[in-house]
Amino acid sequence: MIVINDAAYRETIAILEKLVSVRSVNPPGGENEIAQVVKNLLSENGIDSTIVPLAKGRSSLVARIQGRESGSIVLCGHLDTVNADEEKWTVPAFEPRIEGNRMWGLGTADMKSGVATIIEMALMIARNGIKPKRDIVLALTADEEHGYSGAASVVKSGLIDDAQFLLITEPTAGKAYCGQKGELWMEATFTGKAAHGSMPAQGVNTIIPASEFCLALAEDARSFPEIPGRGTTSLNIGQINGGWQVNIVPDTTKVRIDSRVVSDADKNMMVDLVAKRGKAAAARVDAGFSSTVFNYRSPIVSDANDEYVRAFLSAVAGDGQQQEIEISPYSTDAVEIVPHLGVPVVIYGPGNIAQAHQPDEFLDLSSLRTAIEVIASFMNQALET
Repeated sequence: MIVINDAAYRETIAILEKLVSVRSVNPPGGENEIAQVVKNLLSENGIDSTIVPLAKGRSSLVARIQGRESGSIVLCGHLDTVNADEEKWTVPAFEPRIEGNRMWGLGTADMKSGVATIIEMALMIARNGIKPKRDIVLALTADEEHGYSGAASVVKSGLIDDAQFLLITEPTAGKAYCGQKGELWMEATFTGKAAHGSMPAQGVNTIIPASEFCLALAEDARSFPEIPGRGTTSLNIGQINGGWQVNIVPDTTKVRIDSRVVSDADKNMMVDLVAKRGKAAAARVDAGFSSTVFNYRSPIVSDANDEYVRAFLSAVAGDGQQQEIEISPYSTDAVEIVPHLGVPVVIYGPGNIAQAHQPDEFLDLSSLRTAIEVIASFMNQALET
């Protein structure tokens, strides 16, 4: 049985400090170093692991603790972080610092704390000589922050083919998500006519319809309905690029859109809406319009009646209660693992995604303690079932 005490909590903090101190920013990635740090730590505690190469200087890691019967429970986290503009940080990005209840540093929330948590679970199982019913597998991936190719290479390796349940320890602010929204990225292109900036009437300025298009979409997004258990489809105007010189009428403007959709039907709704708003805005100034989908990952929703999903939700809610069913608003390595293996997933881990991808990232250490206790509670059930 896994017992969480102050020593286990302090060790998890120490592991997190070690991980944050290792640069694994993506791009370029360079996850080899941090993968080797984890491999050494596991090896010191009698846990075998396999390096899964991705590219030069980049790799994932898969470790396995043998169980009594076939099948495995996979605990997954990513080793890379986004890049840090260190000039915008008021604390060192790669020198973890604890002040009060917070640890500061790149990756503290997203998601080296989640990685540290599942490493601690593995260490406690190994040290206590626990023989779980199913194999316990750590899948620590490269390249989650850019394209999920590390998770894809782990799936291709066959090392997690026997998975029966997947836990991804991304930061969830205390919630457990039974899946995630779909990821839809689109590019809208307005085409017009260039002209001298002193005679704009002779050209067709594409920035104008593109701007109207963006405002119309933003207004539409205000009324997207909420779907019980899934939330609301979101829309972000992520990039706009028009013109190349101030004294030339811009004949091309491109807009990139990030929408997190709650269903495949909402994906189709978004594609139709972009086309409708784009064509209408272009027509008002006699411009051309086209749109393309350059990335789509379908929503993932686990069966809430799966025994492992139920057990995890119960561990989060405590006292035999069941937590409300929700899916994550953001995407994870599940996009490469779940469709290929058909395995149920829960996303739960320390920290808050609101702290990710920005200067002065931090982790509330109380969330780390809670996550360790919740995951240990689930693991104690899973070790026997």
